[in-house]
Amino acid sequence: MQHSTQEPSQAYLIIQLGSRWTDVLRLSPETATLVGRSSENQVVVRDERVSRHHSKLSWQKGGWIVEDLGSRNGTQVNGQSISQPYKLEGGEEITVGGCRMTFTFQLAGAFPASALSLSDQAQATVDNERGAIVNRLSNSQWSTELDASAFRRSQNSKDRWSFFYKLVFDLVQCKSEEDASSVALDLLLSELSLSVGGVLTVEIVDPSADVDTKKSVTKDGAQAEFRLAVLAARQEAGGSYHRVSDFLVRTVVTEKQAVLARNIQDDQQLSVARVSGQHEIDSNLCAPLRVRTKDVDEVIGLIHICSQSGQRALTAEELDLAVGVADNLALAIWRLRENQRLSIDLDASRRKAELLEQQLSQSSEMIGNSPPMLKVKQAIQRAAPSHATVLVRGESGVGKELVARAIHLSSSRKSGPLICLNCAALAPTLLESELFGHEKGAFTGATERKIGKFEAANRGTLILDEVGEMPPELQAKFLRVLEGHPFERLGGNSSIHTDVRVIAATNRDLEEAVGEKQFRSDLYFRLRVVEISMPPLRERPDDIPSLVEHFLGMFRQHARRRLAGVDPKAMELLVRHRWPGNVRELRNVIERAVVLGVENTIGEEDLGFQTLPAAPITTAGQANPVFQPLTLDEIERTHILGMLEYVQGNKSKAAQLLGIERSTLDRKLKRFS
Repeated sequence: MQHSTQEPSQAYLIIQLGSRWTDVLRLSPETATLVGRSSENQVVVRDERVSRHHSKLSWQKGGWIVEDLGSRNGTQVNGQSISQPYKLEGGEEITVGGCRMTFTFQLAGAFPASALSLSDQAQATVDNERGAIVNRLSNSQWSTELDASAFRRSQNSKDRWSFFYKLVFDLVQCKSEEDASSVALDLLLSELSLSVGGVLTVEIVDPSADVDTKKSVTKDGAQAEFRLAVLAARQEAGGSYHRVSDFLVRTVVTEKQAVLARNIQDDQQLSVARVSGQHEIDSNLCAPLRVRTKDVDEVIGLIHICSQSGQRALTAEELDLAVGVADNLALAIWRLRENQRLSIDLDASRRKAELLEQQLSQSSEMIGNSPPMLKVKQAIQRAAPSHATVLVRGESGVGKELVARAIHLSSSRKSGPLICLNCAALAPTLLESELFGHEKGAFTGATERKIGKFEAANRGTLILDEVGEMPPELQAKFLRVLEGHPFERLGGNSSIHTDVRVIAATNRDLEEAVGEKQFRSDLYFRLRVVEISMPPLRERPDDIPSLVEHFLGMFRQHARRRLAGVDPKAMELLVRHRWPGNVRELRNVIERAVVLGVENTIGEEDLGFQTLPAAPITTAGQANPVFQPLTLDEIERTHILGMLEYVQGNKSKAAQLLGIERSTLDRKLKRFS
């Protein structure tokens, strides 16, 4: 046994959890050492069997005393529970929950070699009496939300307020982690009147990584690996920054507490100091850079301050200051990292938006330079700058929506939304809901409020395709909105004002529909402020080669072979074809040829025209057909009936070949009967 003396003796607690050595604590005769579950204690034991304030060690009446503080499960010395203050002898073991603490006056030889599982650095620390952690701190008064009245009205307190005001002000202006670390380190060293310190980041890494760049750290009872990187470092003139002890890093990272230590250095630090003639480190202060958010609770680094032999020792008050600096620096670094992540995401989103805009511009590109197309392009350029309603007319498949998109992208509204709606695709009640929206419960199935297309297109453009098929009962409400009047959602009573430019498109003969009372004349004149007619493809055969090349570029990437182009004979057939389905049909023909073809060039056999009527061709050596004086109605009737006979009564196919809607064909047949 080791015996105590009447004078305060240097004493230590060697702390052990299970078979794992965790800490060495030098006891101070002036201050009692508390043991318990709360982070306010000098020895913190995270164990449900341990009370918040479990036991206390102190120097009393010529000896070191341990006493239980009314804990739930008691304190044991050498396996026996104590009920009264107990005077300790060297080598005795104190047990609190699952934690064992050996009281000793000398570290050397305190345990047999097999008693503890220690790393080389830790073994050297114990055996050579290199020092101990003398203070721990979880929170600082400078990193918690307290009223100003909670601080003493002393000059020192006022100075600290000014210090942290300058710290936060300077950190906000930093643009990088290195800048923020340098600012915080310089201010802290200046405040402490010291010159040696550093700010380091800690990164948990994959154990399979390069072991030469890692240090061992115990995390949640398991062996993990971490990598250190220096963000900022300061040293004396002619000297170098002392690398922080692995033991201190391990303690700070795993326990997420700041520590104040005396004389803790590993062998590498000692050898460097002796060879270089530098002073050995007397005091170490390590404060964790902790990030505490809703989703994150981790240590991303630490601040390390050290004083060398011959300099004053660091104090608990300065540890409190360092923790406050570390918490503010951690917040600044975390926000810089978040801003960097947001910047990366923003750049990725911007690149994606540019790609989509490029794809949209390509899909909205007007292909062709034939005289009819040049006329259309000129009309688009004249109509785009105005806010007038535009009516785009043309057969099915000619690209009326393409014209509407080109007008939008060339107008001052191009940064606004572009909304498209096909009026022939919905029932009348659903079409009204799509246009103007509805409130919850407005009709069966309306389970929530819905914003209509007019609201969605505010400050943008609304394209109404097949506007000629709009039900008569909806045309009146639509006309009022076109004239600038507010509207209400279905089932609602709130007036809604919008700023929308309407571009209508149709392949229907609106004049005929007005004459048959199927389309309102006032709506017809309101839509036909600016009219642009898109010519059918058969009227601009010179544009077919350019369109073929454009579609080949679109579909070539999906081909399983390298496509050199289109065979000249196939191109001649494409140019001579009548194209009843217009550009839409041409696109489908090229896509089918790319997908199903097997050669490196698209040939006649890949086009699949055998089921379509051939275009009558008149050459200079042939006689013109005999002219027959017929009215337009008679010509239309003869042609439609002949088409029906050609397709063997298939109305859908006849409408497609005629370039009209099925509903239009039905009306014409009804008129013929």
